[in-house]
Amino acid sequence: MTIPDNLLSVVQADLEKLIDERAPEGPYLDFKRDLPATWNDAAKHEFLADVTAFANAGGGDLIFGIGEDGSSQAAVIAPQILHNADQEVRRLQDILLNLAEPRLPGVQVHAIPVDVDGRLGHVVIVRVPQSWRGPHRVKTNQHFFVRDGLRKRQLDVPEIRNLFLRSENQGQRIRDFRAERLGSILSGQSPHRLVDGPTLIMHLVPTLAMQGLMQVDPVIYAKRRALPLIGSTAALLRLNIDGALAVRNPTPQGETHGYSQLFRNGFFESTHVLSGRFEHGSVVLPSKGIEEYLIELLSKFRQELTFLDASGDCIAMLSLLRANEVKLGVRDQWQLEDHQTYFDRQTIVLPDIVARDDLASELALKPMFDLLWQAAGFVGSQNYNSAGQRLIA
Repeated sequence: MTIPDNLLSVVQADLEKLIDERAPEGPYLDFKRDLPATWNDAAKHEFLADVTAFANAGGGDLIFGIGEDGSSQAAVIAPQILHNADQEVRRLQDILLNLAEPRLPGVQVHAIPVDVDGRLGHVVIVRVPQSWRGPHRVKTNQHFFVRDGLRKRQLDVPEIRNLFLRSENQGQRIRDFRAERLGSILSGQSPHRLVDGPTLIMHLVPTLAMQGLMQVDPVIYAKRRALPLIGSTAALLRLNIDGALAVRNPTPQGETHGYSQLFRNGFFESTHVLSGRFEHGSVVLPSKGIEEYLIELLSKFRQELTFLDASGDCIAMLSLLRANEVKLGVRDQWQLEDHQTYFDRQTIVLPDIVARDDLASELALKPMFDLLWQAAGFVGSQNYNSAGQRLIA
């Protein structure tokens, strides 16, 4: 018996099945009867070692509130008496954020209410996916750990080297995907023919997809489940060999200003042809408007990931084809230097960023927007204040 894929749907009955079936600890499951009484340095170190060990191996669930017997099998639910469950979840998230290096992508922490013979409390599950950013180490002592059967152990130097190579291979897989997709669009081999013009392309790659652990059945989209698009909701939905395709308002000539393709392996591509007003021969890319479109796109894609029982952590990659024909539309044009608002090359391929699922979409994408503005000669997006908060007006 395993915990359901959608962690937010887990209830006490799922935990009771672990007990009834005497679920054993193993490479993907670790039971702890109790949370630490105090979160001192030793407790933080042990917690970090357990979580990074899962991330550096095949992933798994660390469960606080399940007691085991002498055979390392689930034996009893031990409710954790928490003063504030949400606060305890945030505490664990903060420990992982600040004391694991590099940051662990896709980790979920969830507290499940339980009632055992009138004793009310919670069981806390920390779900750790196999990491594509590792190997990860514990900052408290700079050691690397891995899950090995029923236990964790410290990695030796050759094993650490192999994990670095594994992460590099996963990163190369994403770079190859992006290059192949941009090449296809440039050569006119997109899944639906685009109208002529500069084209903005957003690629989103979920954590599970990056690890090769995600498969999407496109048939569910044949039943008219929507796919998000950049700047539009009206679309024709259909299936193709790659997965599910949403096409934005095709013209009588069979062309479109944008489409979204969800691939069977969970990778996602959305395009938007710029056709706004012209200024001195350039197409204007409205900075605030396009940022709002991309924020909405990420938010809706995260909703799809929830529907597909996948973590919301993504690699986000933004590209602009025929960028030399585009001018970035900004406020206070009279203060600009001559080179600002213009892109200095034909194709802009921004570095990828990690869109963390513990951040609102507008905050997760700020590093991407800063990169776009820098490509047009600015320090960063003018649509955020000095504290990194998005400006409403």
